[in-house]
Amino acid sequence: MLSGMLTAIGTLCIVALIIYFSYVAAKLVAKGSFKSGRSQYMRIVDQMSVGQNRVVSVIQVGDRYFLLGIAEKEIDMLAELEEEGLIPLLTEEPDAQAPMPDFKDLMNKLGGTRKHWNDKR
Repeated sequence: MLSGMLTAIGTLCIVALIIYFSYVAAKLVAKGSFKSGRSQYMRIVDQMSVGQNRVVSVIQVGDRYFLLGIAEKEIDMLAELEEEGLIPLLTEEPDAQAPMPDFKDLMNKLGGTRKHWNDKR
């Protein structure tokens, strides 16, 4: 009985070590792939998906900006952009100043318009 317990504990420790080393290896691989995507002379300013495997990107190369269409098997330069033409668009986010409606008030409004499923009137 004792040897069976020791075998089970040993197996558990080995599985835990395998999981830990897999985690560490995944972190190292992720760090290496992130560094390889960096460039000293170029950067992606913005990117928007326009379909499956299709992206429109604004790329900065030095002080010039380019609009690129990127598909699965090709990259097309759509236009060269002026820096003055790059105006950040406001995203439609809910107004942070708008008060949250009270849950009790909402339920009271719903209760006035619907009958309860148990009511047979």
